[in-house]
Amino acid sequence: MTVALVVLVVAGTVAWLVHLAVASPPARSAGPPTTHRPTSTHGPSGATPTTAARSSAERGLAVTWSELPLVDTSRQLVRGGAVLAPSRSLPTWVWTPTAAGRYPLVVFAHGYGRTPLQYERFCSQLASAGYVVAAPSFPLEDPTRGYGLDRSDLADEAGDVSFVITSLESGATAGRLTPGAVAVVGHSDGADVALEVGYEQGTSDHRVGVVVADAPDPVTAPLSGSDPPLLLVQGTADTVVPYSASQTVFTQLPGPTWYVSLLGADHLPPIQGGTAWTPVLGDAVADFLDATVAGRGPGTSGLSAELAASPLARLATKG
Repeated sequence: MTVALVVLVVAGTVAWLVHLAVASPPARSAGPPTTHRPTSTHGPSGATPTTAARSSAERGLAVTWSELPLVDTSRQLVRGGAVLAPSRSLPTWVWTPTAAGRYPLVVFAHGYGRTPLQYERFCSQLASAGYVVAAPSFPLEDPTRGYGLDRSDLADEAGDVSFVITSLESGATAGRLTPGAVAVVGHSDGADVALEVGYEQGTSDHRVGVVVADAPDPVTAPLSGSDPPLLLVQGTADTVVPYSASQTVFTQLPGPTWYVSLLGADHLPPIQGGTAWTPVLGDAVADFLDATVAGRGPGTSGLSAELAASPLARLATKG
């Protein structure tokens, strides 16, 4: 179905805006700075990628952030049959390596009752590994938006992800993106959205070549027949989503799947940061994306060897 798009871009360039004020759990990192400046995360900076194909993994690149005030005017914001807004406003935070060149696009989907900026540490780290990371705020999952929370909006959030992909591929960021290289990464409800965009009838997007789902619920909709590679992750001591949920997902999807169990980990702490599992999760996601969507690094065999050597993780694969 053709989707009418309106992307608001101030003065034809990326708008640098003060981020939304968010309620923060004690362990979350601070939000992005209120001025546009490069940041360096997780290792030495200074690597200079080019537009040529890269064969080695990239880590510790300097990163900038921006906020794009995206609005999809083709769809109303609806909850329980009531129209809350005539369009779906999707403020989207984008982390981009400062070095010249093109990078694969990763759309990150946040969880229920969370905000994109509460995943800033993870998104910034992923961008520092050589990716343009875009994290939209879902209006009925982000409590700072003022509309209340509603999990029945998940299918529309899959549409939001597709809208963000189209907006970035056709907007001012297009020159920074590797053509045809798109991944979707999600946590919790965002993982459900990632699976919808990757595999489910009515919501799958053929442009998505790789999916990462951290603590998803089982798939309940018919499958579309698409089977992009999947990295499935969950803590075995998850107190929010039963660990059995990811075990079910592993059996449901027929495509190539790498299933990482974080032994003894809970739901939010590994991705939020500051735990022993945090570097295991971050490295696994970056290495998996390198091997699949970016075509660089040691490949999936290197990822398998790395996880097999970790006492904090267990790996199962298929496909």
